[in-house]
Amino acid sequence: MALDELVGDPANRWHPVRWLGVGIAALEDRIYADSRTRGAVFWGLLLVPSVVLPPLLRPGGRIFEVLGVWSTLGGRSLVREAEVIAALLDKGDIPGARARLGHLVGRDTDDLGAAEIARAAIESLAENTTDAVLGPLWWYVAGGLSGALAFRSSNTLDAMVGHLNRRYYNFGYFSAKVDDLAVTPAAVVGVIASWVLAPAEGRRRIGELITLAPQHPSLNAGLIEAAFAGALGVDLGGVNRYRGRAVTTPRLLGGSSPDVRALHQASRFSRRVARVGALAAMLAIVVGR
Repeated sequence: MALDELVGDPANRWHPVRWLGVGIAALEDRIYADSRTRGAVFWGLLLVPSVVLPPLLRPGGRIFEVLGVWSTLGGRSLVREAEVIAALLDKGDIPGARARLGHLVGRDTDDLGAAEIARAAIESLAENTTDAVLGPLWWYVAGGLSGALAFRSSNTLDAMVGHLNRRYYNFGYFSAKVDDLAVTPAAVVGVIASWVLAPAEGRRRIGELITLAPQHPSLNAGLIEAAFAGALGVDLGGVNRYRGRAVTTPRLLGGSSPDVRALHQASRFSRRVARVGALAAMLAIVVGR
């Protein structure tokens, strides 16, 4: 966690997630079929290295374990991207903010105004606080380095093939469902951390908005977005478009319309939630011993 805070991600050419992405693309070319069964086999094959690699690194001692977990974390990069978008919005550079937003989200950005850009960035901050920080840490608690690597592999698979389009509707189905299940415990940790950090009024709003989470197409995203909306007092949710296809998420009316000020607040809040979640993970490891 300290390495991620101080250094950020490993250089792109050395980043294991980049290698994983290359491997996913290569294997997809060989194994793809419009089939849920073939998609499940694809998922299983790509998780094999997560199980095989950690025992091979064990002779290297704790240092390889630390470096391995570091490679699964992306909190600093997440916040940095959000702050770049906020800086562009501060300058009134809407086209630049739209282009940069594409680094964080998969939705269409070409027609988004300032408020929708801020909403998309805040929602991405919320969801990726669980995907890029809390998820790897808590799967490390549950399964050691293999758990953290397996989670990151599964999450990357979902990002690459878990799309509701013609090519991946069946082939990516298993990857998407497994990722939803794998991230949900981390989302619950994120909700608890958000509630602890929120003011009294924010806690009340979280209690109200969390009831809408099951209406979200992805339960884990609904949970953490509701927590951020309530804690920050900002409206999230609505209609998102993916290659022209509209996807509706529940309207989480936390208080005010999203703007650049709320985006700055969300960046700071994401880091605080991540730190509380990390402290809880360390406590869980100590208690488990």
